[in-house]
Amino acid sequence: MKNIIKKREIILKAAQEAFFGKSFYEATMDDIAMLSGIKKPTIYYYFPSKVDLASELLEIYIKKTFDKIYEIISTTKNIKKKIAMMIDYYINLLEEDSKMFIVMERIFYDFMQREESKKKINELYQKLQKKQKKAGKLFGEITLTSGKKISGEVFLFSLIAALGRTIFENASQGKRTKKEDLLSIGDIFIAAAE
Repeated sequence: MKNIIKKREIILKAAQEAFFGKSFYEATMDDIAMLSGIKKPTIYYYFPSKVDLASELLEIYIKKTFDKIYEIISTTKNIKKKIAMMIDYYINLLEEDSKMFIVMERIFYDFMQREESKKKINELYQKLQKKQKKAGKLFGEITLTSGKKISGEVFLFSLIAALGRTIFENASQGKRTKKEDLLSIGDIFIAAAE
């Protein structure tokens, strides 16, 4: 069992490298086999297609991100502190694994270009939406400085979308996202929350 998990991890890591170096559609299973040192038939044993391989990679990224978001949300009741902690998490994640954001962007973009992978991306979006709903409920209702109340789901979705858009936009242009830009986004959301 341990050997199976290790092989899957090696294949996923190689896929990340392949998708980072090229794009999802340009990278081949041969590239992944070469990078992983695992024969192509074995890769197909674990992942029946490149779409399945990329989908699992995305699911791992999404799970990792939301597990941390759930942890942050449950750490404190202070809304402004939650926002600051989430910004810190994104900054650390960007510094530790900036490739992840580039790979995610490439896979999501490429998946939307072909009919056979659109179904898979829609399944991933549904899973993402469930995780966002759960996080929004945990986050709780937010009172804005204007006095208006909004759901935690809308607030959290907006925060994550703003952070993600900034990171993905820079990644698509081959730029590294500046820590100050993410901190500024955090300041906007902290200022908006009562």
